[in-house]
Amino acid sequence: RARVGANDIGILIEAGQAFGTGHHGTTAGCLTMIGDILRRKAPRNALDLGTGSAVLAIAVARLARIPVLATDIDPVAVDVARGNVRANGVSALVRTAVAIGFNGPAFADGTRFDLIVANILAGPLMRLAPAMERRLERGGDIVLSGILARQRQAVLAAYRDQALYHRRTIRMGDWVTLHLSR
Repeated sequence: RARVGANDIGILIEAGQAFGTGHHGTTAGCLTMIGDILRRKAPRNALDLGTGSAVLAIAVARLARIPVLATDIDPVAVDVARGNVRANGVSALVRTAVAIGFNGPAFADGTRFDLIVANILAGPLMRLAPAMERRLERGGDIVLSGILARQRQAVLAAYRDQALYHRRTIRMGDWVTLHLSR
């Protein structure tokens, strides 16, 4: 808290039993990429798939002031996320829910998203590529991380097969964050 500068957007995170404080290379890469995208575009809604502590969902809500759906397969992580959302004053914008991939009541309405962020692992990201494409709005953006640098080409190939295009890669240590779009 003491290190938040006058022009910074501080996010209070009690990670507890959920992943994501913003310090890991994958989370930091996502935060950087999200900030860059939101400086150029104004999405109408967003999805944080595999939200963990909800740090990315909170960042999107605070920066873009748009509705964000934050889901995770782990009910404990969703409880932690819900607490962090409240602590950061974005409960009106961020809805949390338990979901396995795109399966669950939170996705029953068929909503498509202008921005999808997923910081999970390369294997699940590759398996989710077709579903992500179906849920991405025309002109939308995807930010992916949880990917080791050596896995980058395989992940990109899975999304290229869905007619999604690589825009940028950020590397932090052994990890990469990818920006793709329709």
